[in-house]
Amino acid sequence: MHKTKHMNKDKILLIIFCIFLPILLLLTSYKVVVGLSDFTPNQQETIDFLYQKGELQLDYTANEVSHLEDVQKIIQLYDYVFYLSLLIVTILITYYKRNKKQLLKLFKCGGITAVGFTVIKTLFALFGFNYAFEIFHEILFPQGNWKFPANSLLIKTFPLEFFITLSLKIFFLAIVLGSIFISVVFYYHYVRSSKRN
Repeated sequence: MHKTKHMNKDKILLIIFCIFLPILLLLTSYKVVVGLSDFTPNQQETIDFLYQKGELQLDYTANEVSHLEDVQKIIQLYDYVFYLSLLIVTILITYYKRNKKQLLKLFKCGGITAVGFTVIKTLFALFGFNYAFEIFHEILFPQGNWKFPANSLLIKTFPLEFFITLSLKIFFLAIVLGSIFISVVFYYHYVRSSKRN
């Protein structure tokens, strides 16, 4: 009975890890890519505003500013989710640090989930970005203030190609990070088998 309870707890914690690791890796990749990318002056000013690092001097319309303020709130929410994911992943790794078998299981399943989930998102970005972009915005901005004419300053500053390129960079880095978790498992098994021989 006690063993069954322990196994059920391990399964639940494994599922939690597999949920939060992909989120953590995607948000980490997002932060790294945005932090290291070169932007045009207009893009940089707008991004600084979104991260509350500067004022908005560009001649955006009231609707465009309203949308950017909504994006600012989403970015704050992303930060909360990032730190929550980091906390949960860290707690679970720490909890299992003396149980190598279960820790490796976390790394393997979490890494595979992260890579698989991100590969699917990458395929969406490559073959159905417009559709995915619209669904994403309709979920996050149900009030509908995210559609602007093609000649608007916001669309000229951030054309669709900007989001496609940025997304692919983020997904690629997330796949690399997820692969590191899987590689740790294979490396551990390789070292163990080498020692036996």
